[in-house]
Amino acid sequence: MAHLEGHAAGVPGNPVLIFFQPHNIHRAFSVIGLSKNPKPVKKPFLLFTLKCTVILYFAACTGINSYTSSLAASPYVTKGTWKVKLLTSNNNDETVQLNGYDLTFSATGKITAQKNNEVITGNWSENEIEKTINISFDTRNPALEKLNNNWDISTASDNSVQLKDDEHSPGGRLQITSL
Repeated sequence: MAHLEGHAAGVPGNPVLIFFQPHNIHRAFSVIGLSKNPKPVKKPFLLFTLKCTVILYFAACTGINSYTSSLAASPYVTKGTWKVKLLTSNNNDETVQLNGYDLTFSATGKITAQKNNEVITGNWSENEIEKTINISFDTRNPALEKLNNNWDISTASDNSVQLKDDEHSPGGRLQITSL
């Protein structure tokens, strides 16, 4: 039995002691990934390091918060009652149609609109990745049907949530405020 001292993965400073049968020397080297003459680190590792460096530099220079920050509305809308302050569709102000409605968003995904003694229910959900809120009332009430949409979240705070929909309704805006 013979032994060979070498370097792990061709990196000096990482000694490896290998025991093998003399007739299996080539097999021993190929099994552990060493050659008879260890070579320096190859181009793929250097390219990987360079790519990681460029990505980190890009993230630092462009403000990584724009990729990771959340614009969640759920923590706000599920607290209390809300009213429609502004609703526009195709740049037309339609707020007056929703005057007097109080909106309540439950954490379980239910939404209610109440005006006088009338209560209309529906569902709502938020997609925090796409930063959207989907509202769907179960009604044929033309005023509340205008809220049925997949809205993009513009801003969200304790007292106001601003939503927009330029995809289906250019100039489509919905702003709700807490009561």
